[in-house]
Amino acid sequence: MIFDDFKINNRVQIESENEDPTLRNVKGIVLEISSNTIVIVTDFGQLLEINASKILSVTKISFDKIVSDALTELKNHFNEIYELEMKLKAVRENESALVANLFDANFLSKFNIVGAKNRLDNSIEKELLTFSKDTLTFKAYFLSNPNNQIEIYIKVFNSFEYYNLDEIGDVDKIIRVHAPNVKDVIQKSFSFDTKVEELDKKVIHEKDSYYNVLTEYRMKVDVSQDNFLEVREEIKKGLIKLRK
Repeated sequence: MIFDDFKINNRVQIESENEDPTLRNVKGIVLEISSNTIVIVTDFGQLLEINASKILSVTKISFDKIVSDALTELKNHFNEIYELEMKLKAVRENESALVANLFDANFLSKFNIVGAKNRLDNSIEKELLTFSKDTLTFKAYFLSNPNNQIEIYIKVFNSFEYYNLDEIGDVDKIIRVHAPNVKDVIQKSFSFDTKVEELDKKVIHEKDSYYNVLTEYRMKVDVSQDNFLEVREEIKKGLIKLRK
């Protein structure tokens, strides 16, 4: 009997590598199977998970009916615990979303554009705001303005090594050759009815002969109490698309 032949409820004897000598040769009933492990209820009442890579041999066996029935009952008990734990895990995973919904509700009840900017800062995953793609690094951040707009800024960096950056002509050349040019890519990533503006290009000295050439972009989006959640979702979708 090989590992692929395992089925739930099989009665088996398994010899495996184990630091505990008492667990190197065990008998029991199969409770759960995954691609890498098998879980059995042993004939001494223990729930034991065995890694497939540690298994040396497997033999299909049988128990006296009275023992087999008791093992089945115990297996069902452990299975019920497992199902309840999985349900509890799912419920707990939903807790953070419910708390976030409450934060949103509290904010929306007192909506203001500065608060909208802060809520975006604290509710959009950090890995969406800063990420690398190919040779470029993207950093997004938000500002608000008095026109009830959120300004979405995206700085795009291209790192490189350069020597003898002494003359302004060299800077102009580096910007011309190395500055990121992803305005159209950003525009296509977001579904807002607003144009992407290119604001600035400049060279930043990191250390020694290492430099970053930066291009900064901006979008302005009208935001209200009614559309804040939709705007935030579209920002997330746009950043995800931009990251791909």
